Amino acid sequence: MRTPIILAVGLGAWLGARVAAAEPEAVEEVVVDAAPPEAVEARAEEPTAPEPEEPATREADDDPVVPTPIHPAHEPIPVPAHEPRQAAAPPNPRIPRIPAGPTQVQPWVRSTLFTEWYRSNYNTRQSDDGFVSLVGRLGVGADTRLRRVTLGTQLRLDGQKIWFPDGQDCSGDCVPVDDDVRLERVTVRADTRRVSVQAGDHNVSFGRGMGLSVRKIDLIGVDATIKGGRVDLKTKPLRVTGLAGFANRQNSDFATRQLLEDPGYPAQSYTWSPRTEERGCNVTGALDPEIGNPLWTVCSDFVAAGRVEGTLPGKVDLGAHYVYLDFGDEATAGVVDEHSHLVGGDVGRMRVGGVWDVFVGGSGIVRNPNLRGTPLEPQSFQGHGVYASNVFVVGTTTVLVEAKHYRRYLLAFTQTSLLQYAENPTLEREDQQVPGNQNATGGRVRVDHTWREHGLTVFVNSLEYVYSDALALDQFGPEGRLATHNFAGVMWRKPKTDFVLQASGGYRHERYLEPPQVSSLKRRFPHGELYLSIPLARRRGLVHALALRGEGRWESYRTQGSGVDFFRGLFTVGYSMSPWFSIALLQGFDTERPTPPGEPSLTDERCQQGTGSQCRPHLWPGLQAQVNFFNASFLRVFAGRQYGGRICVNGSCRTLPDFEGIRTELVFSF
Repeated sequence: MRTPIILAVGLGAWLGARVAAAEPEAVEEVVVDAAPPEAVEARAEEPTAPEPEEPATREADDDPVVPTPIHPAHEPIPVPAHEPRQAAAPPNPRIPRIPAGPTQVQPWVRSTLFTEWYRSNYNTRQSDDGFVSLVGRLGVGADTRLRRVTLGTQLRLDGQKIWFPDGQDCSGDCVPVDDDVRLERVTVRADTRRVSVQAGDHNVSFGRGMGLSVRKIDLIGVDATIKGGRVDLKTKPLRVTGLAGFANRQNSDFATRQLLEDPGYPAQSYTWSPRTEERGCNVTGALDPEIGNPLWTVCSDFVAAGRVEGTLPGKVDLGAHYVYLDFGDEATAGVVDEHSHLVGGDVGRMRVGGVWDVFVGGSGIVRNPNLRGTPLEPQSFQGHGVYASNVFVVGTTTVLVEAKHYRRYLLAFTQTSLLQYAENPTLEREDQQVPGNQNATGGRVRVDHTWREHGLTVFVNSLEYVYSDALALDQFGPEGRLATHNFAGVMWRKPKTDFVLQASGGYRHERYLEPPQVSSLKRRFPHGELYLSIPLARRRGLVHALALRGEGRWESYRTQGSGVDFFRGLFTVGYSMSPWFSIALLQGFDTERPTPPGEPSLTDERCQQGTGSQCRPHLWPGLQAQVNFFNASFLRVFAGRQYGGRICVNGSCRTLPDFEGIRTELVFSF
């Protein structure tokens, strides 16, 4: 166990192009179909003024250059009165419309170029260090508005070039950091007042993510779609969606630049035809048999789904959905095909009595029913999940009450699959490492109150649930654990100014329901967050501001026979001349492991060098700057270190690697 002897203390800031507005991001939206709060924070430095005629097929923002491991996170809170004055937005140039008979065509282009130097990621491998990458994405499309139909097209070409100036060290295992070019996205769609038809890549979310969710999750490096067909029928009382296709994910990983195969690729069999060599899944002759077809996604996980929604008298919304997922991977080593069925529904009502919004949804999952009664029955299981949300709004007071119960609620192939296909609500703050959301039962209460005339909001949150890490373990059994997390905070926006203060703090505790002989503690830590936006001046349409942010936690973690105490935090200070320029100095601290020789140490523990050594720095400095050319065109540069760590977004988790080097991102969008 370590005893820290030095604690770094400082002021921090998170700086973006909109720092003058300085509204801290909201997190864990009640409606999870919306864009994830992590993505909002990760892209917050990009100008995001709305474009009223944005083509429906226009490519979304690209990966964040600098994913931040820790985020001060708060659910939506009532916005205080007196919104701050906004600086004039940069110009928003667009390609001129092209006349085409009685209509016009609006083309668009988005070009993104990443240049990166990966000096080190402080793991035990050498083959993924010391390389330079040049990654380009070119998205083009057009939006044609006819009299009764709107036509949209888009495609995105991805490519990367990798250089190892000193050669790739493959003395151990050799990771697939290679050159690549592929047609990553293609979409053609037609929209009318009642019907929408899509062919190619599309995203989907059913039942607030519980039924099916395939979308972009920036912070864990998931940019996923279903490549196939989709039809939406929209009438006033009824909405119907049907889709089918293959799972497609961005193959160039933003965190490591390794090439990752599509989910389940190459498929060993499908339920409807075990003879895959006759169905296009014999990949021996493919252009890239290991990663996936670079021109069109096939032979990955197959998804077919449908959803029906209706509005009953009394403004009651009902929904029902079905999902069939045929896995390309097979734990049974090709003996039988593996697949899952999901059936679920939900009911909701807005503004009951003018003060109450309610939503209740549930689904059941059946995995491999064909294996029951066979020696392979362990690969077959049934799961279910229920989620309920209640929001009460009385005046300027908001009360959120949520509950969840999940048992073996796993739609993906494994718990560690990067694409989970479902995002059942966790009830957690988005900056938390969710310990287990496939087996979990509990609830939370959050209360917000706003004094609008003073621009002041206070909030308090209490969460408690039982869970188990492994799918086969009952959360109420001997291996079950209890997680509690209580926090509170305040946000003050000084009326008629751009000054913002936000502070929060809390305590998290995870422990065993039935304590083992050594200790009942699993994990605990106090945490705190502070954010300040200080306006300096307004001159000639420019807003000069200083932004300070600090966040950190002191964590105790225990496993059988071992334990560690450490501090992890991020403190930054920045300046912006909105809307054109921003710069921020970041200083991270992480004392979880001893430092390598020659590195400053904040503890009395020393590194033991050798094979498999896990030594890491304690100090993680960095500098980030951004110059905005137009409303959605910019250059962003980061140089320094960033510690990694486990990031979770609605139950989808990933341990990101550390980073030391330089990253640049150049974006032009017209």
